Amino acid sequence: MHNHLNPMQVESEILRLSSLLEDRVSDYQTAIVRAAEAEARWKFVSAKTLLEVIEQYPGRQHTVAEREAHVEVATCNEHAACLITEATAKAVRESLTAIRTQIEGLRTLAASQRALTAP
Repeated sequence: MHNHLNPMQVESEILRLSSLLEDRVSDYQTAIVRAAEAEARWKFVSAKTLLEVIEQYPGRQHTVAEREAHVEVATCNEHAACLITEATAKAVRESLTAIRTQIEGLRTLAASQRALTAP
């Protein structure tokens, strides 16, 4: 069953979605800043840990895999925070795309309604 929207309902929905879009843009700005901060924190802690591993075993050659393992164990919380904040930013970006698509659909509907009712 389809619900038919009159022109006023279409306009009201466009306005509602436009307001929601503005909120989501703000959410996205916040999310990408948090993601960047989390990535910077993870990279800083990773680099610091790598230097500590090298200093802890002077004269010993570690394989790349060994160094990476030491770093990952020491920075797993920062790495997880980085991945989570990146995923959150992507989810907000996807919601922006969905809202824009809905607005465009409603604009098309509004234009069709105007064309049908034009004298």
